[in-house]
Amino acid sequence: LSLGIALLIWTIVTVYIDPDQTNRLKGVPVNFEQDSQMYTSLGLDIINDPMAQVTVELAGNGTDVYALTAENVLVYPDYSIVKGPGTWELNLLVRVLGNSASRVTASTSDTVTVVFDTIESKEFTVQVEMDQQITIADGYVLHSTTAAPSIVTVRGPESEVEKIGSIVAKVPASADLENLSTSKIATVTLEVRDVNNQPMDLEFSSLDNSIVDVNLTVYQNAELPLSVNFINYPPNFDLNSLDYTLSQETMVVSGRSSVIQNLTEITVSDFDLSSFQLDKVYQLQVNLPKGVESRDNITTVNLTFNTQGYATKTINVSQIRVINQPANMEIKALDSRISSVTLVGPEEELEALSPNSVVAVVDASDIQIAEGREKLAASIQIPASTTIFATGSYSVECQVSASGAQS
Repeated sequence: LSLGIALLIWTIVTVYIDPDQTNRLKGVPVNFEQDSQMYTSLGLDIINDPMAQVTVELAGNGTDVYALTAENVLVYPDYSIVKGPGTWELNLLVRVLGNSASRVTASTSDTVTVVFDTIESKEFTVQVEMDQQITIADGYVLHSTTAAPSIVTVRGPESEVEKIGSIVAKVPASADLENLSTSKIATVTLEVRDVNNQPMDLEFSSLDNSIVDVNLTVYQNAELPLSVNFINYPPNFDLNSLDYTLSQETMVVSGRSSVIQNLTEITVSDFDLSSFQLDKVYQLQVNLPKGVESRDNITTVNLTFNTQGYATKTINVSQIRVINQPANMEIKALDSRISSVTLVGPEEELEALSPNSVVAVVDASDIQIAEGREKLAASIQIPASTTIFATGSYSVECQVSASGAQS
């Protein structure tokens, strides 16, 4: 009993009466976010990963000292000495949290090593490279390689980011990338390279995307004939009577298989026969369907007519007709003739052609008309010939009135 009483008295004295108790807390984590504005205001950031746990010395009233745990103690670096980028050895500050903060003192002799630098974010366009063992099937071509996402952002210390020359998605060879005849998608891990195109490891920087999908677009090749679409010729004119050649008869094109397989020819831009001139070479644009490309980068071809035996003839046309008049309108030609109409065709046919065999036709269904006098377009037709056509543009002055109204 005496021993028990003595132990109780000793405990009361040492714990509640003696204020000079000490304790050591081990494994207290360092909070690097505390007072971080001291270095962020300098445009700096911590670029290493300074995870640290330290031992804290506590002194004070025994009840308070022995009641504290690591959660009741805040340990953080003293950033006041940091003036710029570099590696800094920092002392640690300790603060006791809670009601016992004024009755307990805390300190640590440990330090932490922290690396600071200016943080930079920089965008890089992903460059796609293909392994040499990736092959394309005969009759096909690798049209394009695109990465998704096509742009990645690298964030890290300026000194490291500036060493980066490129971000590369290198597509490795595989069994399903041999003799490609269809488009494929390959998932690729990005590779960081320096300005000398050598692989480099990022020590402190990071990419917002480290994996991309590379779309390998494969087009089919085809050699297709070129053709010309003629416009503005008489209704009964035989286009087969035109003897013409193109500077290029065929063209090698490429496109998606679904498009190429439905093509039988490539049509160049329309040729207006009313603009025809003897012995002239015409340059026409090549009109490629959407999604089709010329493998030879050809955009124009020359159109040449064989005009041997052809001639021109100028006549006055007095036969004028108005067709397809609206039911509620009456159109009357006021001109009695159209002068100086130029005809083109085989010389012998032109010599035998009578002006009365030529008709100027005003088609009212193709034009917007209103009451009054109007100049209406007229087409020149030669019903008796399938090889003669007119060049130039012509019009007839007409009186337009409501049906049944007096002129």
